[in-house]
Amino acid sequence: MSKEIKITELIFGLALILIFGIIALRFINKEKGILSPLGKSFNIFSFFTKNVELRPNSTVYGYLPYWSLDHLDILQLDKLTDIAYFGLHIDEFGGFLEVDEEGNSVPGYSNWLNNEDLDKFIKRTKKDNVAFALTIISHNDEISDKFLDCRDCWTTLLNNTKDQLHAKDIKDINLNFEYVEYTEDDKADKYTEFVDYFNKELDAEFGESKVVVSTFADSLVKPRVTKIEGLSKVADQIFIMAYDFHRPSSDNAGPVSPIGGKGVHAEYDIETMIVDYLAHSPPNKLILGVPYYGYNWVVKEDAQYAPRIEGNNNIGFSQSQTYEAIKETLLELNPDVLWDELAQSPYFTYISPETGAIREVYFDNVDSLRAKYQLAKKAGFAGVGIWALGYDGGYTELWDLIEQEFIFDQGNRDLFTAKSDIDPTIRPGTFVLSGTTKN
Repeated sequence: MSKEIKITELIFGLALILIFGIIALRFINKEKGILSPLGKSFNIFSFFTKNVELRPNSTVYGYLPYWSLDHLDILQLDKLTDIAYFGLHIDEFGGFLEVDEEGNSVPGYSNWLNNEDLDKFIKRTKKDNVAFALTIISHNDEISDKFLDCRDCWTTLLNNTKDQLHAKDIKDINLNFEYVEYTEDDKADKYTEFVDYFNKELDAEFGESKVVVSTFADSLVKPRVTKIEGLSKVADQIFIMAYDFHRPSSDNAGPVSPIGGKGVHAEYDIETMIVDYLAHSPPNKLILGVPYYGYNWVVKEDAQYAPRIEGNNNIGFSQSQTYEAIKETLLELNPDVLWDELAQSPYFTYISPETGAIREVYFDNVDSLRAKYQLAKKAGFAGVGIWALGYDGGYTELWDLIEQEFIFDQGNRDLFTAKSDIDPTIRPGTFVLSGTTKN
């Protein structure tokens, strides 16, 4: 055997050892649910598919709140298609709030203007082919009413928005108008008109600017500012906030984002919501928003849907918790995690080591999120959305799930073999619910 052949075989053998070693390390880190030392965008298949860019085959839209900017290093951009910074609050005249009533700087605004890490991150998203959007927020009913009644204020906000988009060299926005109370019908009509105006004007300025509108899950059964049928015609996409079916103030603990269970533990559920939305909107306009958080209630007893009791400084209070915080509780206390079959949601109870109170937690994990992702795909939705990026901390299993469901599942079947539960015979706009086809 020639010297050249021996050297070639040696190099090939070392390469194989390196590759299988990398696979083993990646598998171990996934099992432990920790950050991979190989980096968040590393993929072993890139050795063999150098000319193929592995990207999500559906929309994967993530909100990035200003309070998560210290988590930018854990965001896996190859698993996302869109990121929306959250965000800038408006005043009644169409300006952006720079200071609050006490004269303190509004953090969403100050970070948008001054955070150098955010500026670098936006530039990074462009290189990684991830669309970046600015979220425009109004969560004050009085301000929202006055703004919608003031046609000139729309133009003021439009011009202010253009300035901010040009400053960051981006062109997409998210509109997040949330009323605390129910909305008068005329205000909802004006909101639809406002979205139409904004979308057309931004398209004229930037060319195909994407306008995504956030809507409550129950927008089709309660008088909200978001009329789905009209908005589906004037917005580019609709982000359905399919969570908060139970809240810290609810009478009982219960699933935050239940797939089923209407009439049992809640008055509405995601299966019913999807059917309602599909009756008023093309599926390819819809994004199913999912929670990367849960709620932790102080409860009366160790039981499913346990009654909530009022909290105090001695026993603690019911509260929201990120996926990261809930994961840490699970690792520290090792409670039995149970499965709510109706809601398709995990939950657990435990005794607080600090207060001795009984606490019950409902949240979403890989299994419950997978069920929601597959519902969205079966319904023909544009994709899914995340509230909020950074809430998973350094744990990687939720990123791995996105990879499984939206990268290796459909669009790359010609490259890789992956299991799919999608029925290819289901036409867009048709949703299968409990074995029954509903148009």
